[in-house]
Amino acid sequence: MSDLDGREHPPEAWRRLGRIVRQRRIELGFSSQASLAAEGGPSLSVVNKIETGRGRDYTDRVIIPLEDRLGWRRGSFRAVLEGGEPECVDTAPAPAAVPATGSGEGNYPPEVAGDPFLRFIWDAPAALADDEEKWAAITGVLLRRMRSAPRALDDAPETRRNAGGI
Repeated sequence: MSDLDGREHPPEAWRRLGRIVRQRRIELGFSSQASLAAEGGPSLSVVNKIETGRGRDYTDRVIIPLEDRLGWRRGSFRAVLEGGEPECVDTAPAPAAVPATGSGEGNYPPEVAGDPFLRFIWDAPAALADDEEKWAAITGVLLRRMRSAPRALDDAPETRRNAGGI
């Protein structure tokens, strides 16, 4: 793993990289830093540090997934830090669309098909399997999405609706 080849880059280079990363993230439809992190980019905290110009010597473990999600060729991260421009591949991967509930698309087993959280985990790339920081970011994003959708009183379990039978 490389640490940007041991080169020191001035703060303005990191700020420029941050602006370009943010612009590209938005171009690709990632509405938030968390959405980029949740779909295979670096962790939310790393994406935030890079976009705000507070990034510092990252290893390929961070750089390569970021370049992949932004649709950049290998070496683009370093090229931007050195004053160049990122080189885009032909097509960048778009944010994943979540299949409709219960649609069965994606060959989900029945116990997974009806739950967006389980479908997301089912579809996660194997590269995420050992990365606790990414899973924490993913879980946080999914939990926030689930909390933002209000539940109808009729959907609440009987014990909650009756306040424990009181």
